[in-house]
Amino acid sequence: MDEVFEPDTINVQVDDFVKTKSVSRCKDKFLNVLCEDSDEEPVEGEGENARVELDDEENTDESSDEDEIIYSIHNPKVKWNVMKPVIGERYESRHELKLCLTNYSIYKGYKIRFKKCDSVRLVVVCASDPEKCPFMVRASWMSTEKSFQVKKMNDRHTCVRNFSSSRLMNPTWLAKQFVKELVRKPKFKCKEMQTISQSKFHCKVSWSKCYRSRCRALSLIDGNLSDHYARVWDYGHELMRSNPGSTVRISVNINPDQTTTFHRIYVCFKAIKDGWKIGCRRVIGLDGCFLKGQCKGELLTAIGRDANNQIYPIAWAVVEVENKINWTWFLELVSEDLSLDAGRGLCVISDQHKGLVEATKDILPHVEHRQCARHIYANFRKVYSGIQFRKMFWAAAKSTIEGDFKINMDRIKTLSEGAYDHLMAREPHTWCRAFFGSGLACEFVENGIAECFNAVIVDARKKPLLAMLEEIRLYMMERFYNLREEAHKLEGDVCEAALLKMEEFAKDISFLIDCYYIYNKINVYICRTWYAVPSGVNSYEIRNGFQSYGVDLEHHYCSFRLWDIAGIPCVHAQVAILYTNQDPKEFISTWFSKSNYMATYQSNILPVNGSNLWEETGYTKSLPPTARRMPRRPSVKRRRHVSEHEDKCPQVSNRGRTVQCKNCLQRGHNKASCKNPKVVPEPKPKKKMGRPKLDPDLTN
Repeated sequence: MDEVFEPDTINVQVDDFVKTKSVSRCKDKFLNVLCEDSDEEPVEGEGENARVELDDEENTDESSDEDEIIYSIHNPKVKWNVMKPVIGERYESRHELKLCLTNYSIYKGYKIRFKKCDSVRLVVVCASDPEKCPFMVRASWMSTEKSFQVKKMNDRHTCVRNFSSSRLMNPTWLAKQFVKELVRKPKFKCKEMQTISQSKFHCKVSWSKCYRSRCRALSLIDGNLSDHYARVWDYGHELMRSNPGSTVRISVNINPDQTTTFHRIYVCFKAIKDGWKIGCRRVIGLDGCFLKGQCKGELLTAIGRDANNQIYPIAWAVVEVENKINWTWFLELVSEDLSLDAGRGLCVISDQHKGLVEATKDILPHVEHRQCARHIYANFRKVYSGIQFRKMFWAAAKSTIEGDFKINMDRIKTLSEGAYDHLMAREPHTWCRAFFGSGLACEFVENGIAECFNAVIVDARKKPLLAMLEEIRLYMMERFYNLREEAHKLEGDVCEAALLKMEEFAKDISFLIDCYYIYNKINVYICRTWYAVPSGVNSYEIRNGFQSYGVDLEHHYCSFRLWDIAGIPCVHAQVAILYTNQDPKEFISTWFSKSNYMATYQSNILPVNGSNLWEETGYTKSLPPTARRMPRRPSVKRRRHVSEHEDKCPQVSNRGRTVQCKNCLQRGHNKASCKNPKVVPEPKPKKKMGRPKLDPDLTN
């Protein structure tokens, strides 16, 4: 229910016009009662909310020469299209009165201009034709009542209605109109704002004004940037209070003037730590992404994999730049939270950032560090592009034995020795499956888990610091609940992702049991491409033409090595399993069991109170970090595509001619930037002196 504002009472001197109206009333009491509505009409120009109460002549108890006039107080909670200025109405400030006049003008479709507007007075006239149009509003500051009051007003317009009052619809006014819409729909676009403004307010608004309005509305929702950094200590204290056992580390820089600026923050919840230790595989993806909003810096993340092959965000931190110092600080906290023993039995997948590689060697010396093959190929295709190179590269990256890797690399070498040298210089043991260790149940060669999480929070990365951290926390809290409900609905003891991966490995196998028969007194399992030849107890040789691999079902081993790396039976192992009429699900690694999946999400992230309930800490409020200026002058050149440099000269002289080097005689660069050996030009033939003679036949 809306609050009811009781009007205050102001004792003012009664106007002569009011006195004459009170004197001219009929002396007959009965007629006065009947004519009360007509006689007690407010003075011309007064609105609905203003009323004048006069003392009755019969009130002999109150002996006063002055009548008491009660003026209404403006209610700012009224809808914008209902607001109407009223003479005598009081406003809290001139800004409140300006907003009321703006709403009234936009709704009626008339232009107005604020002729005078200061802390003492406010004068508004018609903007279309101020000389002929009688519209006018005058208000002044009441020092005794501490409010603005409308003294004179004429709300009649003689000009033509005009709905092109876009000047009154400034970004601040538009932001207040679309705040609720942006709360319900954060991805509200400026084009949609333009369409709604034209249909709702009957006025055209530019795209740039809608963009500024959207930014101001988001700042109203998320709060001011400086407020986020000032309350970062209170936010960290609230996280640790609501989720005991969680880790929150905040670092600030102390300036010479004893002020503090924000440096970095690290967050890891207890429910996430416990879930990773119980049910997740010992594989962590590390990556950093840029923050795109007013809060500049980078977001470092550590992502794991659950039993259903889904992403499992472990910890995240906001730092100023991605370097060795910040990665070392981040990995130390992650290693402490997850109780990692110097990286033993652990695998880390990253994009091989220089600071990350050095920090990993210092903090986790025994870790298996894999390099993202997608990042390797992105740099490789800049020089060697084409479908043929792409197929050869991924065939080499997904080779599970060294023999297949060498065969695929030899094919690349025959096509281009430069491409072969380029890939061999990128440490193949970090991005090829043939060199991966076994027992981790992870065969992936790219860091897709970290890139997937960065894509999920792409909108959150545009928000201020605390709003971004809160959106990530809410996403994780809701995700824990949804996946816990999914885990209870699973049928069987193995997760669905492992079964789908096993079907992908066995896409060339026919699962028809009637293919089993006896041929030449040897038990052979016939399938589409592979067949099994038994060798001993739970030992088989899987053949396909000239290819053959040994499978040991007792020790879960296949010489193809895919079963050892992925923890899921490969195509050769499944042929041997079906030969023995056993269920292939029994040979899947326990990392993919339903019990591990349920144990991972058995805990939950507890709710956190709003900012109005945060306990204030005694730390000095930090300021936003200073803007970091990149070295050298910022580049203004357009980034050219690789294909634009082929057979084209990037440099052109002032006269429009192509630049030619005088050192190597090649086009496209000059002598100052030339790195080629010097070439002596061939001497030009000497021209004969004088004008060439004409052909005598032509002269005749």
